[in-house]
Order: sequence, then C-alpha cells, then structure tokens
Amino acid sequence: MSQHTISCVATVLASLALLSGALARQDGQEAKPPNVILMLADDWGYGDVGVYGGPGYPSSGTLVRTPNIDTLAREGVIFTDYHTANPVCSPSRAALMTGLFPARVGIHTALNSDPKANARSDQVNFLNLSVPTVTEHFQKAGYLVGHYGKWHLGGTKKPPAPPPTAYGIDSAVTFNSNDPDHQLGNESAPYWAGISSTLIVDNALKLIAEAKAQGKPFYLNLWFHIAHAKLDPTLEQLSAYEPECAASALATNQTYCPQQIYWASQTDTDSQIGRLMAALKAQGLYNDTFSVFTSDNGPEDVMAYHNAQGTTGPWRGRKRSLYEGGHRVPFIGHWPDRIAAGRVDHSIIGGVDWLPTAANMAGIPLDDAIIAGLDGEDMSAAFLSAKGSASQAREKMLFWEWRFAVPGHCWNQAPHLAVRNGTWKFLMNADGTRHELYRLQAADSSGQNFELQNLATLYSDVTSALSSELSAWLKTLPKGPAFAARNFGCGTFPMPAACPSAASGCSP
Repeated sequence: MSQHTISCVATVLASLALLSGALARQDGQEAKPPNVILMLADDWGYGDVGVYGGPGYPSSGTLVRTPNIDTLAREGVIFTDYHTANPVCSPSRAALMTGLFPARVGIHTALNSDPKANARSDQVNFLNLSVPTVTEHFQKAGYLVGHYGKWHLGGTKKPPAPPPTAYGIDSAVTFNSNDPDHQLGNESAPYWAGISSTLIVDNALKLIAEAKAQGKPFYLNLWFHIAHAKLDPTLEQLSAYEPECAASALATNQTYCPQQIYWASQTDTDSQIGRLMAALKAQGLYNDTFSVFTSDNGPEDVMAYHNAQGTTGPWRGRKRSLYEGGHRVPFIGHWPDRIAAGRVDHSIIGGVDWLPTAANMAGIPLDDAIIAGLDGEDMSAAFLSAKGSASQAREKMLFWEWRFAVPGHCWNQAPHLAVRNGTWKFLMNADGTRHELYRLQAADSSGQNFELQNLATLYSDVTSALSSELSAWLKTLPKGPAFAARNFGCGTFPMPAACPSAASGCSP
C-alpha cells in the first residue's frame, strides 16, 4: 500500500470518527439528525463581518456592527480561507446547490430573466433539473426543506424556468425566480430591501414551526438580498449609524452617506439572524442546529453602485475579480456542543464543498457515483476538529473562471482563470498569457497574501505545473462564452517602504 493511499485512508477514518462523535449524544442514545441552515449574504466582503473586521472594531464604532453573527463565530468556528466558486452571484449559488464548478452546468455569470441576454452570454436559462442538488438529498433523507430569499438560478418566462420547489424544496418564497405566486413581497415597494431580511426570517420561522409539529428535521436556505443593490434601509435602520456619517453627509450636501446606507442594511440583516437564533433557543432547537453564515462573492465595486461600501479586508480584488477579494469571503460554522467554540481554522474550503460536507454533517450517505462526480469534497473534519487542531488538508484543487470584463480600478482586473493548490495560487488568461503566481499563507507579512509579488518566474516549475492543470481543466468544461478581450490590469501598487532601522532616519 502506497504512502499516499495510507494517508487517504487515515483521513477518511479520522473524518468518520469525528462524525460519529458529532452525532453521538452524551446519554449514549442515538442522536437525531441536526437541523441545517445555510445563511447566504449577498456581496459581503471578507471584512464586512465584525470578527473578520478591520482596525477599530468594535471600540471605535466606525465599522459595520454585526453582534449576532459575531456570536455565532465566538460559539463556533471562523474559517479564514473559504472561497466561493465564482466571483458573481448565479454561478456561486449553483456550486452551493450542486457541488460542481458552475461552468460544468453552463452557468458563467448572473442569469437573466431575458433568454436573449443569457444567449449572448452563451449560458443556460436555468439550473438543469437533472443535476442532483443538496436540497434533494436532504428532502430524500426526510428533512423538511425551505428556501427563502434570492433564487437567481433561473427566472425566464419563455422558456419557463422551473420554480425552486422543483429542486427538492418543500416550501419556497423567493425573488429573482419564475414563481409569481410565491414572491418575497413587492420588490418595487418603498423600503422592500430594508424589510427583505425580516420577510426571509418570518418565512423561516413558519417552516421551523411546521417541521417541529411534524417531528422532522429541517434544512433551510436563507439567501438574503442584503447588501446587493438596490439598498433602501428604513429611517429607523439608518438611525443606528447617524453619528458615523453626519460629518460626511453635511460635507457633500447629502442626506445620508453611502457608508450609512450600506452598514445600516447589513446591521439589520444581522439583527434578523439574531431573531432567528433567539427563536431556535426558545423552541429548544439551538443546540440541534448546524448553521453556516457566508456570502455569495466579494463586495460590489463602487463604480457599479455608489452605495457599495463593502470591504475585502486585506485582500486584493472585488466582485467579478479572480483575485482573493472577489471570492474569499466570511465563512462561519456553528453547532453548539458539536463544534468547538472559539476556533479559527485555516483549512482551504470552497463553495463546491457544501453539498458533501452538509450531507456528512447530517449523517446523510451519498452514493459512490454521486461522490465521484462532485468537484467538491467532504470538509466536515474541519468543522469538527478540536480546538488547536491542524487545518484539514484537501485532496482536490479549486478552479475558477471569469470570462467577462471586470469594472473598476485596473488593480482589480485579474486574469481569466485561477487555480489553488495548497498555498499556491496561479492565474492566467485563457490564451496562456499573463502568468501570475502567489503563495498564500495563514500568516504573512511579505505581501504575498495581497497578491502583489508575482513569483511566476522565480518558481517556474510550479508555474508550469499549475498552468498545465488549468489548461487541462478548461478542456473538461462544456462549451461556454468566449473570453473577453484581454484586460491587462495593472501591476503597480504603492506600498510604503520598510524602515530598516531607527538610525536610518525614517522612524516616526
């Protein structure tokens, strides 16, 4: 038996042992399956959650306040190296639902309700019904399944996109879907965006009560509108950030500053998550629920929407960019008494991993053929590790494609393709030009994590190997849209020079 095989067997056995521990009850009886909630924010950057936040949080009060999400993090695990499968909405969501890279199912950018627009992007009109989804697996396992909020996996009228309930979902109240009888309120009404998170949680609480009455576990997709455009917070929501923005608004003759609009919207979503968790506690379901909070991609660029004030934290790039800021986002796991509290985990996890990971966390077996066909892998051991444990190594590489233009500053305009293999990240254009190689590490002060110092020439052997991997992966994908004309971006970014010593005269 090879050393690699021994290592793989050991990893599998360790994962099974962790899962057995997670589902065991202290009284020795067989544990009931957990409830599962996937809370998916829209366009939240890596730094848009307090526990991931930048300088001054929470004492200065100048950054967004997310106390309820922060509580989930303190009681659970924070992942620092989670990546969406695409830097834009629909393909990112398709990966969460299917465990596949979205290009495999013909989704490359945001799906449009106009089939002509989808045709121009050379993509499908809706997620293929023949592709197994995470919701179908949970429904077949006896879960009551709900989906509330954004759908964006098909909304055409002709040809008619299937409603969300066609994908193994028992109850759905959505927007951006072809389900006119079950819409999440009136999107054109004043303050719809401001109350959208409340509407989503209202529907979730109804399904939770129904599941409890039926004696069933539940699976919930809660896919929030916030912080996607248009943002329309209520006056009460805006009042939470009046001190932070008063001077800025007066200086520009505005009633409200963009930061106030953005932060107020996010804080309300956080408040609704807090209301959901309080309800779970009141019904005795809090300890039996595995919850995850994350985002579909990085924050929107201010050139696309003036209230887009999200932060990527320390990462280069934004929405639509294959630099880290476009796809590295918050990812928090919470399951009291099962997930060790207060952990920070540096395992590399992708959106394609959600289906196999959620299934294993819930004790739902997947057929070997299903597992073999997935691009993602089971990363449940990363959730269930003891505090202080090493990160879970992944077996599969993560791949990305973005075939369209990237708005905003040239600094965010990454190449078309990217691959992550361990600490190495390699990017290039589809025609083989613009090689960029970076080494991403949990703790780094050299500028590598900012994707500033291109190591492609220095490590030519790694560049050659990963270039071959990317080219081979691209060939496995079905025909897709043509790649946009090369956008060379820009490689210069002013960084302060290091001060060698106080004696050199550069000390403060």
